[in-house]
Amino acid sequence: MARRIFVDTEWTAAPWLAHAELMWIGLADEEGGSWFGISAEVAIDPVANPFMSGVFRLIRPEEPRMPRLQLRDAVIDFCGDVQEFWAWIPTLDSFARSSGLGDEARTLFDRCWDIDLQMLCALVQPWPAAWPTTLHDLNAAAAAAGVAIPPRAPNHLHPRVHAEWNRQLFDRIRAAGTL
Repeated sequence: MARRIFVDTEWTAAPWLAHAELMWIGLADEEGGSWFGISAEVAIDPVANPFMSGVFRLIRPEEPRMPRLQLRDAVIDFCGDVQEFWAWIPTLDSFARSSGLGDEARTLFDRCWDIDLQMLCALVQPWPAAWPTTLHDLNAAAAAAGVAIPPRAPNHLHPRVHAEWNRQLFDRIRAAGTL
């Protein structure tokens, strides 16, 4: 059986901006394991970024923050011999709507639709030769399978919760017999 990892990342700014940095990462696997890490190297200014400061409140103060090298090592340990990465990818329309974008939406979507994998690649350097360099789209797979999207918890944007939700959606897709 292929080792699948379900990924969620959050950033300090919109992913298409040059100053966007990895804020946290959540990972889950098919065996029921999950892990998340929070960067100790980013600061969120609630005045400059009220959305991210609100999301960041989901993280309790006692949850550990890690420097990038420690995050990288923990990701490598958790992922192990991964053969597939999966993440929720919005449609172009929902991306444009949620980002408040107009004509530039297509260009920016094309640049960052796989931002979860891009952030992972930027964190894990050098990238392990055996790891995949593509990201599978849970949203598209669910639509193709005709699978209902599971309800989202109030703390859905917490990195561990979101990664586990991704795994739950994948389980529904697999149960539909399309994978």
